[in-house]
Amino acid sequence: MMSWSRERIQKEARRAAGWTTTALGFTIPMWVVADGILVVLLVACWLASGEWRERARRVAASPVALSALLLFGWLLAGSLWGLGSLDERMLAVKKYADLLLIPLLISMAIDAHERNRALLVLGTSLVVTLVLSLLLGLGVPPTGWIIGCDSSNPCVFKKHTTHNVLMAFGTLLFSVMAWKSRDQWVRWGWGLASLLAAGNVLLMVHGRTGYVVLAGLAILAFYVTLGWRGILAAIVALSVSFSAAYQVSPSFHERVSLAVASATLWNPKVAVVEDPVGWRLEFYYHTVEIIQDHPLLGVGTGGFVQAYRERAQQAGMTVPPHPHNQYLFIMAQVGVVGLGLLLWLFVQQWRSASLAGDETYGLLAKGLVVTIAVGCLFNPFLVDHTEKLFYCLFSGLMCSGSDSQLETKA
Repeated sequence: MMSWSRERIQKEARRAAGWTTTALGFTIPMWVVADGILVVLLVACWLASGEWRERARRVAASPVALSALLLFGWLLAGSLWGLGSLDERMLAVKKYADLLLIPLLISMAIDAHERNRALLVLGTSLVVTLVLSLLLGLGVPPTGWIIGCDSSNPCVFKKHTTHNVLMAFGTLLFSVMAWKSRDQWVRWGWGLASLLAAGNVLLMVHGRTGYVVLAGLAILAFYVTLGWRGILAAIVALSVSFSAAYQVSPSFHERVSLAVASATLWNPKVAVVEDPVGWRLEFYYHTVEIIQDHPLLGVGTGGFVQAYRERAQQAGMTVPPHPHNQYLFIMAQVGVVGLGLLLWLFVQQWRSASLAGDETYGLLAKGLVVTIAVGCLFNPFLVDHTEKLFYCLFSGLMCSGSDSQLETKA
């Protein structure tokens, strides 16, 4: 009786874990508090659902799971050296701990039904976000959902950078939903959502990172569809689209012009005042200097602020919590080994997507890698709450079961 009860508890916990991942697909674009609750619930379900020997085998057989564990392990080891206080080191490790969701989900062997359900719910959440953003852009709601968003910059639930990155991925997701749909009206609905999402990114919301992510995803989609000829087609399509957006959208025109002007006028010897692009260039410049002084091991996980402060205070410059570039941030903290482990994780995800059977599934899996890899050039996406949780959750979902698929093919 006790054995039956334990098996029943494990079965129900595993089932609850699948529904928790589905719920996270809905809350990630919208609600930070719910994200935290659901992650705790997911870990509790994982602990209660047993099958430890089989889970260890799945993790050992998954290059993506092992790569995520190696990256987090190196970041954890980095907290043992460097300049940061104990609180700074522990906070930094805590921020990177979501990387463990990747092997956790892979160990649970999330099946195709659960994965597709989570993707559908994510798409629904992004459609809700898109509709509210379009309404806000038309002036229907009186205010935005966060400070700084209004009809001229209609982001909702998240700041404009996060909004545009998620909506850029939504453009690809909606296209895939249209591609896979058998119902004509549903197909047209998802196709319209994809076009509106691209327009929302380019013409309405101010997140410049989203512009670049959308371009990267367009190149990926053309390449997957048309092969190497698709690269040329993508360049032509993007040139036409971005040129049109530059002429038609005051928002896009202003953001691009300001970025070009800031990059042109930036001087590394002069402190930047109220200029996001100039600040980024300033942060990059001084972070590279930190890396040059500590190339192998870095200044330790959590040691970036202290290392940057030593350089910035004398010049009267702003001290950032991070350099707005995940690659530089990793190198500054844990050296070239850390950067190599991050890139290796992306490579393993790309390979796993290529080896998966379904073409549309592989496109989405690669699209996730492109979204985060491109976004990390301009933001620390492995420590920003929404982006890192989005990346870690769907990395675990999309790579779960890939080892068993490969064994079946063999």
